[in-house]
Amino acid sequence: MEFILREDFFLQLLADYLLFSEMLMGQAAEICLQKLGQKLGLSIEEYYFQNTGRHDLSPKEFAELIATVLNKLGGNYYLKAYSDNKIEIVSTKCPFGQMIIKSPLLCQTIQSIFGGIAARNFPYCKVAPLQSRARKDPVCRLVIFLKETKEAQEFKGQCFYNQPYSFLLTPGEIKTLQTQHGDNNQNKISLVTEEPIKEIQPGEILSNLHIGVLSVNEDLQITYLNQTAKELLQINEQWDSLPSRKFRKILSEAVKTKRHFNQYLLQLPLKDGIRFYSVNASPVFSPEGNVIGAFSVFQDVTETKTRENELLQMEKFSVVAELAAGTAHEIRNPMTTLRGFLQILLQEFAPDTRGYEYCSLMIDEIDRANSIIKEFLLLTKPAAPLMQTVQLHNILDEIFLLIESKSLLENVELCKNYVPSLPPVEADPAQIKQVFLNIATNAIQAMPAGGRLTISTETRDNLAVVRFTDTGCGLDETQVSKIFDPFYTTKEEGTGLGLTISYRIIENHWGRIYVESIPQKGTTFTIELPASTSQK
Repeated sequence: MEFILREDFFLQLLADYLLFSEMLMGQAAEICLQKLGQKLGLSIEEYYFQNTGRHDLSPKEFAELIATVLNKLGGNYYLKAYSDNKIEIVSTKCPFGQMIIKSPLLCQTIQSIFGGIAARNFPYCKVAPLQSRARKDPVCRLVIFLKETKEAQEFKGQCFYNQPYSFLLTPGEIKTLQTQHGDNNQNKISLVTEEPIKEIQPGEILSNLHIGVLSVNEDLQITYLNQTAKELLQINEQWDSLPSRKFRKILSEAVKTKRHFNQYLLQLPLKDGIRFYSVNASPVFSPEGNVIGAFSVFQDVTETKTRENELLQMEKFSVVAELAAGTAHEIRNPMTTLRGFLQILLQEFAPDTRGYEYCSLMIDEIDRANSIIKEFLLLTKPAAPLMQTVQLHNILDEIFLLIESKSLLENVELCKNYVPSLPPVEADPAQIKQVFLNIATNAIQAMPAGGRLTISTETRDNLAVVRFTDTGCGLDETQVSKIFDPFYTTKEEGTGLGLTISYRIIENHWGRIYVESIPQKGTTFTIELPASTSQK
């Protein structure tokens, strides 16, 4: 049988490990990570039973389960001995590698995984680590006692018990943690007890995490959300915002279908633009096995997603560059020869004849093809920018003059919203003007029935920011993802290279260009350029 993927296991363990490391230190982290191990053990056990159809484990099956799981996680484990009383396991390679020396608690987490499984399937369980790489021993040697024999009593180790909520903190453990952290409000820990799951209240510590935490009952009513969740979902009470209602669909599916969401990428339209959230969500079960709600942990990964898209875009450019380098020049050479002979042939016809018309048409088409090849070469190797200190407001004023007549013909209102003082930038004015004109022209063409084009500027984080916002037809998610791809266009006569070249130009100016759009409402192109450090 196949167990959970190695990547999924380590991703979940790392997420929870970092969560506890952020929340707690010292003994508190040790206790909580032991609970985490028992929770992961419960998941592995359930997975095993679901795939085998069994409801219990024999000592041999338990021994094989341990070795199989740990080896699939990247370790090198073998059974040295096993009987009805105990199992002895030796490892020459740890799944965590050298990290186990820096974080010995990871070793205890592994012990808790299988200690919890053994406690639920055998009358007794004690885990005794005789040797450990965490203590810089040459190998790991672990003995798991399954019966309370005299030998088991003599060994030092940790006992595990078959309790319904073994992965939750007991009142005694809570008291220990409260004693360790003191009674002041800043350090006081409020954690769950062994009450039925529907009565568990998240601790105060969750309110200060930089990740969103949200839980619901079986009716999808919010039972808890921390401050970060309120901010990320722009929510006050229950599902009172559009983004939160879209998030609600995930929890609804978790409750209705018992589905688990692991690193699910959710795209939400917020007031400040499109944001991407990584969501983990799971159904919550009662002791009887009924779904009584759902629990989710999520965080904003917009910046990471943006960087991934930029890297993907750069990869596409490199592919196009390789193609262009081998073909563009070879295509242009015969085209130049063909155009020369057509010009000679054109002189053999009178201006009003069919021959003259056909030759003129062919020359125009060759010129059009040459212009595409020229753009193609510009895309693969843009001209080096001639940098100088530039005031972007001056360039934008020139753009207003250039597009004014076209905007009047298309019934497009031009609006200007400049920040009072925009810092200068180091740029090639001709190339930046090309980018601005291309975006402004595209915006006007996106509003065939008229509309409004607003060009605004702002200063942010030592950046000069320019935005072109139209009220046109907008773009869907697929179009936005391809908008800077070479040869992608939504216009009948477009080459699909204008925005691609604009992207490369801004990239060569150490800047950033991106687009946000809502279908049927409009599109915003944003250009960010670093402010000049020159005193000119």
